[in-house]
Amino acid sequence: SAEICQRFVGIVQALYLGTPANFEAAVEPFKPDADMKAAATQLKTLVDLLPKNTKDSILKLMDKIVKSPLCA
Repeated sequence: SAEICQRFVGIVQALYLGTPANFEAAVEPFKPDADMKAAATQLKTLVDLLPKNTKDSILKLMDKIVKSPLCA
């Protein structure tokens, strides 16, 4: 079966549910360069503009994908 890196799961959760500082802290251990940091900050800013129900639905979809037999 496919295994998901738990740190990646934490990054996704921080992206959709955390503060910008939480997201930055989750990404930092991977030592992103300046362009990567800028892109991540922009992505977080855009995600934060999504309505809560949209973010919740995206997280449910991701969970469904990860647990699907298609990913096994």
